Amino acid sequence: SHAGAQGMVERGHGAVVNVSSVAGYIASGPYSAAKSWVTVFTEGLSAELSGTGVTATALCPGFTNTEFQQRAGIGKRGPEFIWLDAPALVSACLADVARGRVVSVPGWQYKTAVGLLRVLPRPLIRRSLCPPGAAGRARRRG
Repeated sequence: SHAGAQGMVERGHGAVVNVSSVAGYIASGPYSAAKSWVTVFTEGLSAELSGTGVTATALCPGFTNTEFQQRAGIGKRGPEFIWLDAPALVSACLADVARGRVVSVPGWQYKTAVGLLRVLPRPLIRRSLCPPGAAGRARRRG
């Protein structure tokens, strides 16, 4: 991001989009931690770029329909409404970039979820979304 942003700063305009995830808002192991880092890194980068004509946005999608599931032979899990359409996700993100938003959360379902995750007590989120012993159960299954 910094390398790409440097040329944009020299030109006086541009936008950096880092792909994060709504998973970064929950405590659920390495993937969530990595995505949380991407979001916070992007927030810091946005502050550094302030006044340069260059913006930084963290895209935080949820489950998204892509060719990945089909190619990997993985079926979609969960109800249909949780799945985002990839072209619509990109359009929503680009609209957020144009508005200067630092974090883009496409889809009403994920905007609602992230809104709740921002105000709910962290211990409640951990107990609800990351049940005790989940890591041990996953190890025994594998």
